[in-house]
Amino acid sequence: MTRLNFISVALLISIYSVGQTKKQRVVFDNERKFLYSDSTGVTQSYITYFGDTFPVPDLTTIDGKIINQHDLQGKTVIYNFWFVSCRPCVAEIPALNRLVRKHKSDTTVFIALTFDTDDRIKEFLRKHEFTFQIASLGQAEIDTIKKISFYPFTAIVTKKGKLSFALFSRPIGKNPEEDIFNLLDKQIEKALLQ
Repeated sequence: MTRLNFISVALLISIYSVGQTKKQRVVFDNERKFLYSDSTGVTQSYITYFGDTFPVPDLTTIDGKIINQHDLQGKTVIYNFWFVSCRPCVAEIPALNRLVRKHKSDTTVFIALTFDTDDRIKEFLRKHEFTFQIASLGQAEIDTIKKISFYPFTAIVTKKGKLSFALFSRPIGKNPEEDIFNLLDKQIEKALLQ
């Protein structure tokens, strides 16, 4: 884990250790101020800084499948950025798998992006089910896509190609798996209507 990633994960843990609230909190990343809420993530702040498009290059999954961005037009796409040694990333995978089971269709696509090597991911998948399509990119390329250093990071893009939701981290309240499922489920339902 790079020093920056470790710092980002440590910061997220400290943010959530002070407790869950619906109030907005201020979080800084790369000298930018983001307003964070447990219900809206960092969506508005993210769009203010980076716009409402979320360009991702063509991808090749660890299984060799090509994900052409042209083929994703007209589809709702849920991107999750994670890595194997990120405990909050791994902890949210069961909820993410439930979302795939509920929403998978010809018009909804789930893609997980990581900087881990294919071999490391495949070793991880021997012990953990992760039903997103998984692609590995270099750290610099991932940083260019997501533009924020925090992990895990989830972005939901509508069928019109517009970012509708951006969230980093995951709740660690009394039932974090249910909380992240409910939050993302609501945001996916909203994106499907856009």
